[in-house]
Amino acid sequence: MGKVLYSSIVVFCISIGMCLSQDLGDEKYGIASFYSEKFYGRKTANSEKLNKTKLTAAHKTYPFNTLVEVTNLANKKSIIVRINDRGPYKRGRIIDLTDAGANKLRLKKIGLARVKVKIVGFEGEQMLIPYQHLSLVTNPKFSRKYYQKTRLKYKNKYRLKRNIKHKKYLKKRKKKKIKISKKAPIKKIIHKKSKTKKIPVNPLFQKN
Repeated sequence: MGKVLYSSIVVFCISIGMCLSQDLGDEKYGIASFYSEKFYGRKTANSEKLNKTKLTAAHKTYPFNTLVEVTNLANKKSIIVRINDRGPYKRGRIIDLTDAGANKLRLKKIGLARVKVKIVGFEGEQMLIPYQHLSLVTNPKFSRKYYQKTRLKYKNKYRLKRNIKHKKYLKKRKKKKIKISKKAPIKKIIHKKSKTKKIPVNPLFQKN
């Protein structure tokens, strides 16, 4: 009995450590699925009623009320959902979505899709704001015969929100201290110019 209790406590501590060790901006890749109809109306692990119209999801380790951005890698469509449940427990799957999220990512017809999951906020507060950034796909090539035009592509980049309530989740960057080595002062040697005295020349010994 004591061994069982000890092992359960160890597993519980490890799971808590995994939940608390998530950082803002972390990314994971895997397969996304959606809830079946029988789960709607039941209580989630966060003691909420599962609603098919809300953008919520289930994850194994992320803390409750964590906001994640889910991107379908096939069509590049993305949504932001809130974690309020635990799962999925099938191998290879990393997130379970409601019908609202699955429709926006166009998962209903396919059933499963490979996605990217990125943490963008904690405790229901969005901290990272995505925006589209233009970038060059190909560099222009110049030739006598033709000129190849550049192709532009939109890429998602992120910036921190200005006013953040939960600042405890932000990493504090340590300022690098510049060490100044104290060297012994160098003594400047000043060479004094020796003043040569002009000796008066006797006019009798002057050369003609």
